[in-house]
Amino acid sequence: MVSIMKEDLPVGIIGMGSMGSFVSRAILSGKVPGVKLLAVAEIRRLPDDLGRELKANSVSVVDSFDSLFKFPIRLALECANQEVVKECAFLFIDKGIDLLIMSVGAVVQENFLQDLSRRAEEKGVRIYLPSGAVGAIDALQAAKIQGLDEVTLTTRKPPRSLGKIEGVDLEGLKEALVIFEGPAKEAVVKFPQNVNVAATISLAGIGSDRTRVRVVADPTISQNIHEIRAQGAFGSFEIRLANLPNPENPKTSLLACLSVVSLLRKIRANMQIGG
Repeated sequence: MVSIMKEDLPVGIIGMGSMGSFVSRAILSGKVPGVKLLAVAEIRRLPDDLGRELKANSVSVVDSFDSLFKFPIRLALECANQEVVKECAFLFIDKGIDLLIMSVGAVVQENFLQDLSRRAEEKGVRIYLPSGAVGAIDALQAAKIQGLDEVTLTTRKPPRSLGKIEGVDLEGLKEALVIFEGPAKEAVVKFPQNVNVAATISLAGIGSDRTRVRVVADPTISQNIHEIRAQGAFGSFEIRLANLPNPENPKTSLLACLSVVSLLRKIRANMQIGG
């Protein structure tokens, strides 16, 4: 049995949409032993049932991420969006607070990753990036050591999961339509709420410039499907994931929510499986 560190890790959550709500309830229900939720930050009014649940567990609700600094948290969980990451990441790092970033697309834009890594090293802070809605992250990281030649991601989603896309009319779509094809660094900008997986894969593998991404709107499917292909000195692999969406938000895969819970459990465990 995997043992858990004795002292509870005090955490705060930024963003209480479908992702933050899922993670908060997982913590409060005891699915993440060794983690204590102290406060959550959300600018919108919370659903009444969630508000009551947080209050019953003595979790404070604040309306800005900097208000979390009033609490003795040691880890902040970002479950909001890429813009919030850009606004808050360095503030938490400068306070010496570890940061778990769910909106990974922000990390691969411009020089953000280099600046973030340098500041975290200076402050002795850890940055955690969940695997999100995909697998094979350990395999990509291992394969990169010897050399990767090619990594491609094809993401297929029902039109409703993609929401409104500038310049693309998905209303009444009858057959699959490729709505993007290009490098991951462009995909995460064009689809900030849909392809954080492209950022995660590029960070684990050959970078956002060389990782190729195709986004397909497919009205014939009901799941979010991600197909990853990689080739290099290790050989090659193909992996396909057909994810059910989070019932509260079709843009978010249930597996992405579970990946945050899994990473929290990994952080607190004395034994770790995988890279």
